Amino acid sequence: MSGTLSKLIMGLVDMFPEVDGSGINGETTLGELPDWDSMAAVNLQVFIDENFHIQVPLDLLNERARLAEVVTYIEDPEALKKAKRV
Repeated sequence: MSGTLSKLIMGLVDMFPEVDGSGINGETTLGELPDWDSMAAVNLQVFIDENFHIQVPLDLLNERARLAEVVTYIEDPEALKKAKRV
């Protein structure tokens, strides 16, 4: 598991106390997280900005987004640019 994914999972565990993190991996979609909604997306967006200094648009943090995709946006600015154009 990449360091970025581990840090992202730790942040999600902090945001969602009912999640213990053991069942979360790169294939987990954001929509699988309990109580995932637009406010949770905003909280994740802020977490990413504060911890990774990357601004991921909210439309990319939707319920179908896999954590592996979010990690790719964080680690690869070109992938983020391409995703924003689609």
